[in-house]
Amino acid sequence: MSLTLRNAPVEKNLMLKAVTSDNLKNRLERMGLHIGSELEIMSEDSVQHPVRVKGPQGEVLLAAGMASKVIVHHDDGHKTPVFEMNPGEKGHVEGLTAGSQLEKSLKILGIAEGDNVELIRCLPPMTYKAVVDGKQASLTEGMAAKVWGECDETSCQLATCGKGRPFAVKNILGGPRASKAITDIGIKKGAEIFIESVEPAKDVRMGNAGRIIIMTKEGLRLHLRPDQAETMLVIEV
Repeated sequence: MSLTLRNAPVEKNLMLKAVTSDNLKNRLERMGLHIGSELEIMSEDSVQHPVRVKGPQGEVLLAAGMASKVIVHHDDGHKTPVFEMNPGEKGHVEGLTAGSQLEKSLKILGIAEGDNVELIRCLPPMTYKAVVDGKQASLTEGMAAKVWGECDETSCQLATCGKGRPFAVKNILGGPRASKAITDIGIKKGAEIFIESVEPAKDVRMGNAGRIIIMTKEGLRLHLRPDQAETMLVIEV
């Protein structure tokens, strides 16, 4: 009897029978997860964190959520989300477990599927205190990584601009929900921002209520949203 991956038992051998979302199915297949693949849902609770990676056009910062959805094929053959890489590890972007908006955002940052990447370092979650068009605002590192613009006549992310330097907003990366959260605090195209301080934030642990972690027999490890898991049908084997 088939059931959705979201409702499947944890740490049991499962087989993927169908994926009702064609977009997700195609992305999973490019990463090596096909109909008939065996997998299990993992029970562990790991810490997501932002990372700094080097791509074809230089270094960029990937927020925790973004880093968990970019799957890298390591040079030694195994595959993991980029945030599970160790500093100095290299590989290429095998695929994404999110939609086309993430793909567009990565392209703006200079990274696409198939590109070689290297993990420079893992970063603790940070909180950014800033002045946006003369008004005080507070941003997470995830927000700061998704604000694209110009600082000292150089295109970059707000997260990499540095304190006290004027930053002109050119684009907001991410989907509608992320864009709304950012625009709700006054950050929009054309805004001018000055970062006043950057302080450590608390680590955010997400349990299986917020995501579902699966591991295939080949060692591919993916972090899926509950709505994505709802479109995947599995059977216990």
